[in-house]
Amino acid sequence: MYESHFGLARRPFLESVDPAWYVPLPGHEAVLRRLRYALEHSGGPAILHGPGGSGQTLLARRLASQLHATGIHLPFPALPAADLLDLLAEGLGMPPSPSATPGESLRRVRTALAALALRGRRALLIVDDAQTIRDASTFDALRLLLNFATDGPPDLMVLVVGTSELLDELPPSLADRLAARCLAAPLTASESSQYILGRLAAASGSAPTSEFEPTGNPALFSPAAVASLHYHAAGLPRRLNRLADLALLVGYAQDIKIVDAPTVAIAARELDPDGLAA
Repeated sequence: MYESHFGLARRPFLESVDPAWYVPLPGHEAVLRRLRYALEHSGGPAILHGPGGSGQTLLARRLASQLHATGIHLPFPALPAADLLDLLAEGLGMPPSPSATPGESLRRVRTALAALALRGRRALLIVDDAQTIRDASTFDALRLLLNFATDGPPDLMVLVVGTSELLDELPPSLADRLAARCLAAPLTASESSQYILGRLAAASGSAPTSEFEPTGNPALFSPAAVASLHYHAAGLPRRLNRLADLALLVGYAQDIKIVDAPTVAIAARELDPDGLAA
């Protein structure tokens, strides 16, 4: 609605887990390097944790694209182990088998992983929202999957993603094998500014001038507005997206070309009148 008013090709702050919308930020890049090393060179799983809305899923998708691995994303992992194994088998290209027993599903997964390994490839399983898992057998199934190795490291790389409470819920049998525990921390004020410019660049078709200095149209937000966005969003990308999108809509409705701090304050009150904007 407001795109043409601000000279944008598309809305820049839509919620998306498409790696094309990823903005390289120093903190996130450090997390990705650590996770990539752990998964490529260790036999254990890795954990990516952080507060809700801190961008873990997008980071996980970005990591999958960097690893060039066959990726299987499980967004709803709170399933019985048998169902989880069956979904994994299907994600690896095996035909559905609704009547398969857990043992049969495990064998199907092993067959598919071995076939990939013989072609010199590995698979990456992203277990998202893992803090919702309550069945201990599901964690046990993940541990068993790490035992499948054709020649060298495990055929399956496992990235467990969730809120930080996940760290207290992992059974010792899996926690002891962790290769990395990485925190997706809220953005700093500087990173929030870079994030906003990076999103604007993606929406206008511009390219970053360097890894951490994206170009864009900073005139769309005044410096005070950027600082206000960071404050009201508490550095969380999901909330930053929602606030910036709404601020642009409010600016369009008011027929202004530069979103200022008062406009952001209006958006914050509309988004959450009893929360951070109170």
